[in-house]
Amino acid sequence: MKARGWLYLIAATLLAAPWVLPGYALEVAIQVLILALFATAFNLVFAETGLLSFGHAAFFGVGAYTSALLMQRASWPYLLTLPAAVGTAAALALLIGFFSVRTSRIYFTMLTLAFAQLVWAVVHKWYAFTGGDNGVTGLQPGQLWSDPHALYYLALLLTVVTFLLAVRLHLAPFGYALRAIRDNQARAEAVGLSPFGYLLAAFTLSGALAGAAGFLQVAWQRSAFPDFLYWTKSAEVIIATILGGAQSILGPSLGSLVFVELGAFVQSHTEYWPLVLGLVLLGLVLFLPRGLAGLGGARAGD
Repeated sequence: MKARGWLYLIAATLLAAPWVLPGYALEVAIQVLILALFATAFNLVFAETGLLSFGHAAFFGVGAYTSALLMQRASWPYLLTLPAAVGTAAALALLIGFFSVRTSRIYFTMLTLAFAQLVWAVVHKWYAFTGGDNGVTGLQPGQLWSDPHALYYLALLLTVVTFLLAVRLHLAPFGYALRAIRDNQARAEAVGLSPFGYLLAAFTLSGALAGAAGFLQVAWQRSAFPDFLYWTKSAEVIIATILGGAQSILGPSLGSLVFVELGAFVQSHTEYWPLVLGLVLLGLVLFLPRGLAGLGGARAGD
């Protein structure tokens, strides 16, 4: 089948999914889309710049809490909290990125982790504002977005827009500049590129899109908890990206699908999900270092 035929088939499958999937499977599908959006946002930094951020949970969680608190404290309609969630996550990413992108790779990873844990600690302990470890619960996104069918299509829309944006940026001069900085920063500076400006812009955009994923998580779970900002949330998105293949733009979405579906299946049969996940990752490292997307030869086109 030609590429266009596969595209039509995938589009038809995604559009028809809510009407053929049973209730639980539809909820899982929504979670797949949320993680796919989050992973695609994360990969804008990981693949394009070569920097491993262990702090993206901060942007996901801040986006979620922004949406949740505006709904609870200010009675904002759910959909209108999206710009605020994205904007707040972008502002936090700009602040963290301002300090982090100046550092080398391992120090970048540790610094993003440190900032994220700092934000988590504030949210976890600020009972008067965030609810502390009790979180923000009992949220009502409205009759429309309480319907899994409507929420699925909203998640699908935002995920597709993020994916198309990632493709566009990858093929734009901005993407080429990021990869030039990734491959040889000294040479990139010699031809007039500003590594700090490009890396900060990519990091901020990535954080903003991660905030959109947090916005969706609030409607899906109807609550927001400090766990959204904990380092294990960052680990989930890293694993999903590596599982699918970071060097393919489609890889993070593919990895999210396998990660969520495999997790749901394994946890319904055994409590040893971390063991199974560890074995899967071990197999990938040994036999599929380019991830699942490498099976089809899909690459980002470096």
